[in-house]
Amino acid sequence: MLSDVRILGSSGQAQAALHARVDPLTRQRLAETQDPARWREILSTARFTPPLPLLLAGIELPDGSYSPDTPLAQGVPYASAAQQMAQDHVADIPSGFELAVGLEIDDGVPSFLAWFRPLQSVGSRSETVDAAPPAPVGQPAAAVAQWFSVVSAQPVPEHDGRLATARQAADAYMHRSKAENTLRTYRAAVRSWCRWAAGHALPALPARGEDVAAYLADMALQGRRTSTIDLHRAALRYLHHLAQIAVPTAHPMVTATLAGIRREVKETLPRQKTALTWDRLVRVVETISSHDLVGARDRAILLLGFAGAFRRSELAALKVDDITVDEDGMQIRLGRSKGDPQRKGTLIGIPRGLTRNCPVLAYETWLRQAGITEGPVFRRIWSARGRRAGATLVGTPPRIGPHALSDRAVTDIIRKRCGDTHLEGDFGGHSLRRGAITTGAKDGYGLLELKRFSRHKSLQVVETYIDEASIKARHPGRSRF
Repeated sequence: MLSDVRILGSSGQAQAALHARVDPLTRQRLAETQDPARWREILSTARFTPPLPLLLAGIELPDGSYSPDTPLAQGVPYASAAQQMAQDHVADIPSGFELAVGLEIDDGVPSFLAWFRPLQSVGSRSETVDAAPPAPVGQPAAAVAQWFSVVSAQPVPEHDGRLATARQAADAYMHRSKAENTLRTYRAAVRSWCRWAAGHALPALPARGEDVAAYLADMALQGRRTSTIDLHRAALRYLHHLAQIAVPTAHPMVTATLAGIRREVKETLPRQKTALTWDRLVRVVETISSHDLVGARDRAILLLGFAGAFRRSELAALKVDDITVDEDGMQIRLGRSKGDPQRKGTLIGIPRGLTRNCPVLAYETWLRQAGITEGPVFRRIWSARGRRAGATLVGTPPRIGPHALSDRAVTDIIRKRCGDTHLEGDFGGHSLRRGAITTGAKDGYGLLELKRFSRHKSLQVVETYIDEASIKARHPGRSRF
């Protein structure tokens, strides 16, 4: 949702400018209210034609004046796109601030405006509650996609004793019943559905059963996997659930179409990421210097990720307070994990090794060089900028950001380091976890021990991580053939 709507100049001129550029349904909703305070809610789901520019507000200078606004993008059609573009352009937000995006109408000329605003202090209360905007039933597909992005990422409000706040909190907690990765995937699926519906002049919300069946059949004709098709169906079910309208995905035509797709589609087994086993991992980390910040961080990510059989999201979310180190090794309390949806917490122990490739040593080296004593363990490093004087770089040293790396950044680091070593295979974020389990299987550990090590819920899942080499090497008939 837009953080603010600012009118500079005549309000009548601003209203006329908005009426000329928004979609018909938004124009109707604006005409039905005389309360400018509702504009923010209504315009958060509006589509602007022609699209608006996106600006980054200037900052206050020491003399009290302001620097000029910085153009970030042109042709931004709606608020959610402006928010995403602003996040993409502003990589590092100053500590104690957040990035806000609003709509500014200056002398009848509207534009999206991004700016930094101080974070609300803990314990302070907002006078108003940002309730979720109403479902855009019957609105253009773009408005549906934007609305779903807003309501599926609703923050939990602070307590103020009001019923409206309690209801908003109930909605926010309901969304948190699903993992963030699931919601992110649902948002992408809903955007895909809205693009398809708009391209065929079909209603996006509510969707009709026959249209959903045709959409899923179209995906099958494109060769999409049945698991992907099932995911899109689940996303559409969740979209209609949030809108509190009839769910079309249970229509008999949809169910029969999916059954036919599963019967006809011939799929190969999913291709697993290449396991980064210990031998391969050593080849990679031996090429990384531990004497610079980036090298020290990447060595710690690779060695610690392997030693704990971490998922990439778990590795990215590690905080200093979660880790205790002593002379025997380290103990990590994993507060949030895919395998622990109830958040009971999991303890992971990693022994201290004797070689320079000890994960505990790599972790200590990274913290010492980075000067990190609290907060996220693995962070973005900003390269030094300056000019060259002869062979010497004159400028500031590398700077460490305050925020944790994303799980995608962890994947990128693994791929880059494996590529630098010219390892053959399809490496990714799961390669460390898969490699740790595969190495354990080769070393003779049983399924129960590997299940406890990897924190999986079932033995069947653990078996899928043991690659073909391990299966053949431990074949019961190997010594008889």
